[in-house]
Order: sequence, then structure tokens, then C-alpha cells
Amino acid sequence: MPNRTISVRLLSRAQVEALSPGPDDLIDVVASGLAAHGRKEVVQPPKGHLQLDRLMNGHFNILSAWVGPINRAGIKVIGDYVDNWKHGLPSEVGMLTLYDPAIGVPVCIMDATSLTWQRTGAVTCAGAMHLAPKDATIVAHIGARGTAFANIQLLSRKFKLREVRINSARPESRERLVARVEEELGIRAKAYASAAEAIDGADIVIEATRLEKPEVLIPNYAVKKGALVVTYGWMMALDPAVVTGASKVVVDDWAQCKMGGALHPMIVDGRLNEGNVHAEIGQIVAGLKPGREAGDGTIVFWHRGFAVSDVVLGNWIFERAEKEGVGRCSRCWRPGRSRRKYNFVFLRAALVLVKTDILFPDMENIQVRTRRSPAVGAGSAVELRRAPGLFEASSLKRRHLGAQSLDDRRLGG
Repeated sequence: MPNRTISVRLLSRAQVEALSPGPDDLIDVVASGLAAHGRKEVVQPPKGHLQLDRLMNGHFNILSAWVGPINRAGIKVIGDYVDNWKHGLPSEVGMLTLYDPAIGVPVCIMDATSLTWQRTGAVTCAGAMHLAPKDATIVAHIGARGTAFANIQLLSRKFKLREVRINSARPESRERLVARVEEELGIRAKAYASAAEAIDGADIVIEATRLEKPEVLIPNYAVKKGALVVTYGWMMALDPAVVTGASKVVVDDWAQCKMGGALHPMIVDGRLNEGNVHAEIGQIVAGLKPGREAGDGTIVFWHRGFAVSDVVLGNWIFERAEKEGVGRCSRCWRPGRSRRKYNFVFLRAALVLVKTDILFPDMENIQVRTRRSPAVGAGSAVELRRAPGLFEASSLKRRHLGAQSLDDRRLGG
């Protein structure tokens, strides 16, 4: 029997956004994680993937890390579904679980959708602070996915931007981002149908596309000499000459880059290797290696995104939630509580995620009911009910067969 109470705090998307740090603090928090990575104070395996692309044009990314300076572990699972816009959903919907690494139990489960956008923007900005021309004023953003606004917003905090150029595959997405940049940031923005035209003369170029196969969107001839080119799409969109002709190539995590991502084809054919990578961005942020130096031309920064950033930002939000009493705190295990009851509470906690909009933020009328089965004693059932036509009644029945497994049944479609 455990001799301490174990509770898990549950944070919805709205709560995560309300608790998130302001732009300047956000950059600092994420930069602290980059520096810890540069000093090798983290444990972080390359991200894993559950590949479903051939079945439904989407996949899941699984990111995990332990961050020494804050002694926190975390695992994020985030979907990457390029056609989600057809359903009115972001292409990336994620969830982060934080753990106490001393005893291996979860302490917080939170929506990680906007958290991912924020930390990605902070990594882009932290990289630009060390790698972009100090007098950069024009940003070209190729791709208008969820992370795009965070990139531009945070860059505007550190650079005196006078113009933002947006290119994306769909006219409505680039026009929408243009309107938001002008309205919320007060910066002149323009939509471009051609990526090459958008990047011509830009000081900072960000490639964040949703390509399904490699395509040269950023030709070498259009990149301004001395520009910073940031890439983090999955498929290669850069002219290889941009990379081979760069003064410096910087990555976020070389071990992870060797597994896949935007510039992976150049690793496969030998044009990009550890010997011609200048540094990992964490080494630069930590002051172990130089960033942009006098005489540098174009610099390429390839970041795939990693769990260290999710964990440091998620932990900052969790600690604030603890102080302010925000979120639902579910007691999952307390002294004298049987394992059967412990598992049952975890089931209820998982359902709370649905009810509190972590997984389905627009489903406001879900009812969660639990009941004990007197005939079985340990048995239980959970019913989810939704308005007719939107979420049909279903059930999950617990079966106590050694491992206490759950009989999984699809809830709706």
C-alpha cells in the first residue's frame, strides 16, 4: 500500500492558455530548456512516430524527456493530420503528461495544442536572437499552420519588424493570418501566392509547410545573402543549395535529425553530416558555441521540435496552476486505497479530460456517470451521453481479468 497521496491535476486548453507566460517570459522559459539541452542536463530520446499516413493521411508524434534543472519528466503525444482543416480542427492536437521522476507517477495532464504552438514559436525566436541579422525587419513565413502566428508574434518582441509576408497552399489560410498579424501586432502584412516572391529580400525566412512530398518552395536564388532560414516542416522544401552554401547550419538535436525531417534527405545522401553542422541551438543558447559572427552569410536553422521544450513550458504552467488552484485535481491514490480503486479513479480522470474539453473543446454537454456493480463488487461502468446525433451513448465496461484491462469500444465515429 502507498504511504502518500497521489493526485493528478487536469488542465484544459482554455486553462493552459490562461496560465501560459507572457511573450518575453515564454521565450526565457523555453530558452532555459534549450540551454539545459546544450549542457547535456537532459535525457531525451528521439521522438517516436505512430505512422498512419497511408491509412488516413495522419500520424502521431510521441515526444519524451527528463529535464534535470527542474527534475521533471514528461511525455507528449500529438497528432499531425494535414486534412483536419476540413473538419474545422487544427492539424496538430496534443496532450502532455508530466511525471514525478522520483516515483514514476503522473502529476499533471494538460492539453498541449496551443502549448506546442507557443514553444515552437519560442524556439524559432530564441534561434533568431542568436542567428538572424540584428537589424532584421522583414519576415517571410511559408506556411500558415498553428505555429505561424506564435513565430511572428515572438519575433516581433525581439526585432523591429516592419513587414511580414505570408505564403501558404490555401489562399484563405494566408489571408486569415495576414489579417491577424495586422490586427493584433500592428505590423504591415501581405499575402503571396508564390513562396519565392515572398522570400525575396526577407531577412528571416521561416518554412513551416504541410507538404506531403518534397518540393522546392525556397529556391537558392531568392534567399537574401545573410538571411536566416528556419525550417521545420516534415518534407524538404529548401533548395539543397541553400543548405550547402550556408555559412552555418544549426539544428536542435542532431540525434533526432538523423531519424527524419525536412533536411533528412541530405543526411541520407551524405551532403549533411555531423561534421558540417555548426552546433545544436542549445549549445549556442548556453554560450558553449557562437551564433552569428561577423562575416557570416546565410544561416540555416533546422529544428524538429523536442520534448525538452514541452516539459519546461508545461512544468511552468503546472506550477502556476498549483499555486493558483486552477484545474481539476483528481486524487488517484491515497494510503490504504486498493489498486482496484486506484485504477478506477484513473478511468474517471481520463473521462474528465473529455468533459473538461482537453480532447474535445466544443463538446460542452457531455455527462459522465459512474456506477458500481453490486453483483460483481469490483465492477464498474461509465456512460458518456451527448446530444442526439453528435455523441451517441456508449459504455466502457471494466473486466477484472488479471491485468484489469479495459474493453475498448469506439465512442461514436
